[in-house]
Amino acid sequence: MKIAIGENIRHYRKELCLTQEQLAEAMGVTVGAVSKWESGHSNPDIGMLPELADLFEISVDVLLGYQLNCRTMELAAERIYNLRISKRIQEGIAEAEKALQRYPNSFDVVYQSADLFQLTGVERNDKAALHKALELYGRACALISQNTDEAISELSLQINIGEVYVALGEIEQALGTLKKYNACGINNGLIGMLLSQSDRCEEALPYLSENLLDCVMGLFRTVIGLSGCFDSKGDAKQSIEAFLWLYGVLEGLKLPHKVSYLDKMQVILLSGCAKVAAFINDVETAEEYFRRAVTMARVFDDSQSSDNMQAYNIRNIKFYNGKPHTVGDSFGETAMSGIEKALISDERTGPIFDELWRKIENEEK
Repeated sequence: MKIAIGENIRHYRKELCLTQEQLAEAMGVTVGAVSKWESGHSNPDIGMLPELADLFEISVDVLLGYQLNCRTMELAAERIYNLRISKRIQEGIAEAEKALQRYPNSFDVVYQSADLFQLTGVERNDKAALHKALELYGRACALISQNTDEAISELSLQINIGEVYVALGEIEQALGTLKKYNACGINNGLIGMLLSQSDRCEEALPYLSENLLDCVMGLFRTVIGLSGCFDSKGDAKQSIEAFLWLYGVLEGLKLPHKVSYLDKMQVILLSGCAKVAAFINDVETAEEYFRRAVTMARVFDDSQSSDNMQAYNIRNIKFYNGKPHTVGDSFGETAMSGIEKALISDERTGPIFDELWRKIENEEK
């Protein structure tokens, strides 16, 4: 194993914005001693290691920079993970308890064990397992510097902790944690649900409304991305199906006889359908979606000229009870200009839609 204590002392000292003098004062040693630690000329006394680790809020193993030359810890964590996802709970618990005794300061082992105990506690209403999960998630936070998985962070660990509090029925504790670690509104849906279930609907509605918008925009981006992937694979049918599925979802959120930003989103989706059809030279289908997009775009743009661009504010959307928002997009300043840019001005589809546009204009004369 390799020990890199000097490098770690320097790294964590700077992370806390401490000078060598400040660290020396905190530890009751000379500045020269700290300098020698960091340069590797000497090491702290063994009895000082726990105090240093506490100061830096890390484990002694992390402070020492242990790097095992075998995959034993990694394999132990993998076994716990595999047992959890295959629902072999009892085997998983036995494996986790054994691994935690052997590798108590391995982030991967602690994290996978926490996930296992959380699942056990939730599915079996096992309070002891849930409290064990809380303890392990807290320990994982202290070991987070070892983590190499981009999907895991202190934020995600704190959300896990909040979810465990929910399972324990400690709702106020859960709300406190979830609100504190609610970056970009990531917990809005869960916070709103918990408040609603606690008969605190006035407090819940803003959280739920913001989450509704986030879900709609998230679905929109996801479908645009999925359709692009399907199209690049030559699967035009599935690409159009994805656009039309979301079109139907948005239709269900519209208020009758009201124009909203959802209409422009639908214009974008119909334009996408037309473009995909044009790519495969299905001119008849391309024309159908093009005409629908143009009709809807005109209604949307006309509402803006008469309503001072109010549809770009979030209103006229079912279930929304949140604060005012104004949205924008890169499709086009108006819905019609977006169609022109996306379809008519595109060199790949331009000839088809330019001809269709002239056809529509001639029909309207």
